[in-house]
Amino acid sequence: MAAASKLIANSPHLDAINVFPVPDGDTGANMAGTMRSIVSSTGKTVERSIEKMTAQIAESALDGAKGNSGAILAQFLCGFAEGVKDMPKLSPSDFAQAASLAAKRSCEAISDPKDGTILSVIRDWAAHLHANGDNYRDFHHLLSDSLEYARNSAKCTTEKLAELKAAGVVDAGAQGFVYLLEGIVDLLENGKIEKSFLPDARNSKSFANVQDKVAVESLDFRFCTEFLLKGEGIDRAAIRDSICEMGDSLIVAGTPASVKIHIHTNDPDAVEKIVNGYGEVVKRKVDDMLVQHKRLLADDRTVGILTDSTCDLPDEVLEKYDIRVVPMRLSIDDKDFIDRVTLSSSEFYKILPSAKRALSSQPTPGDMKRAYAKVSSDYEDVVSLHVAKVLSGTFQNALTVSSPFDNVSAIDSKMLTIGLGLPVLEAARAAKKGASAAEVRRVADRAVENVKIFVTIDCLDYAVRGGRLSKGQGMIAKALNIKPILQFAGEGHPKVVAKSFGVKRQEDALIKLVKDNAYGRGNFRYAISHADTPETAERFRRVLKAEFGAEPEFVVEASPVLGLHSGPGACAVAFITDE
Repeated sequence: MAAASKLIANSPHLDAINVFPVPDGDTGANMAGTMRSIVSSTGKTVERSIEKMTAQIAESALDGAKGNSGAILAQFLCGFAEGVKDMPKLSPSDFAQAASLAAKRSCEAISDPKDGTILSVIRDWAAHLHANGDNYRDFHHLLSDSLEYARNSAKCTTEKLAELKAAGVVDAGAQGFVYLLEGIVDLLENGKIEKSFLPDARNSKSFANVQDKVAVESLDFRFCTEFLLKGEGIDRAAIRDSICEMGDSLIVAGTPASVKIHIHTNDPDAVEKIVNGYGEVVKRKVDDMLVQHKRLLADDRTVGILTDSTCDLPDEVLEKYDIRVVPMRLSIDDKDFIDRVTLSSSEFYKILPSAKRALSSQPTPGDMKRAYAKVSSDYEDVVSLHVAKVLSGTFQNALTVSSPFDNVSAIDSKMLTIGLGLPVLEAARAAKKGASAAEVRRVADRAVENVKIFVTIDCLDYAVRGGRLSKGQGMIAKALNIKPILQFAGEGHPKVVAKSFGVKRQEDALIKLVKDNAYGRGNFRYAISHADTPETAERFRRVLKAEFGAEPEFVVEASPVLGLHSGPGACAVAFITDE
């Protein structure tokens, strides 16, 4: 607990100096998360047996390991547990030998270990212990003596890696390991943990410009990807060999029954498919490191924006404003998909016409919890906007999951697709300009109140299948070539606001609805989404540009959730105006 609290108190400092292997500013958060997992899992089940206690700590570390340094730390603790196995008691000399094995196992877990990282400090510290193990009088002597050696080793990392030297900092993971040792020595010397909760006075120096010194425009491997595997006799070497060509920063840590995999890759799904063959994937985490890096460089914004995947915004907009998206779930012919993760919109519209049964469901509580936890740790405040609560349980799920976070404000958008996308974009722009949480909330609420959306429906089969039209109504409408237009209004219920004979009249009717509702108002901003009908979207773009003199904010393929209910060929126009 003393080690964890010392590191957690100084984790912002570690985030600020994190430039290697990727300058994404999360080493402190990752190591702190790993230590929190250990403390929360083991604090109430203290074992008298050294073997059982260290094994429990190692297992907790694997379960909660986050990031490069967290995975290395977990492997270190697994190696230490291996080193003290069958020992009824532990002398300083025994401890030194176990530490040496732990350092060895830490190096073995990494495909391409670099000198100048947390590994260097662990290795140097363990070597110093091994060389002096027989001379230590007690554990206080051992830890205080080796701490100074670890501090010097961490200082040397600056000269060992070009990135660290350019930024003028030590390695964040290496310094994190030093904080762990300092927390323990603080406890031994003062008998209190409280002192180590205080941030270290040495960190008063500003590191605000560190990330600028090592700024990058692209990464060879973009996604920090982690999996936790459970099983029996898991072959870590085989896993390493099977995925080593799929990225870098590969760490395969753990035991034959529990393995933590960390890799920077461009294809997390392909990696998961491979590792799934070696055991059961019980945890998965994927972070976009380029987005994290650019967010650090972009501005001083303090408010994060979160939405769900019914929100239709282009990827470049999501990236530009660091808008976080929690995915909906889809079931097509009893096969499950994660929206935008394992199934893209374009892939969805290819398989939809032949699907016999297709359903959507809200994000899982686990997905929601992870999304809220991540964005809450990255920003001082969070504003989240979700699909209309009358259409999905997502908003209620968001309220439940976000309740433990006192910095989150959740909003029912009463919309979906681009009717949700435009308010999210308005809120994100305000946040990027440095608006406070209250100001961002006001912008979002105003956008939700003012946004309007109209949707043309081409194929009525999906409306009949979803129960919005009876079979008889559907047959008559098809026979007469009636093409309806839906509006999502009020709390978000869809209603038919126009019916036309044929596609051309339907499109004319939608344009008239837009003009009538925007008449007399200013600052017209609009967006277009389509269900596999880009030519219709282009016709609407041309007409609306001619009418209002403005290009759309964006044109995007509609999310699968809209397509499930509207069918292919649907097209939506959403717009916001000011008084």
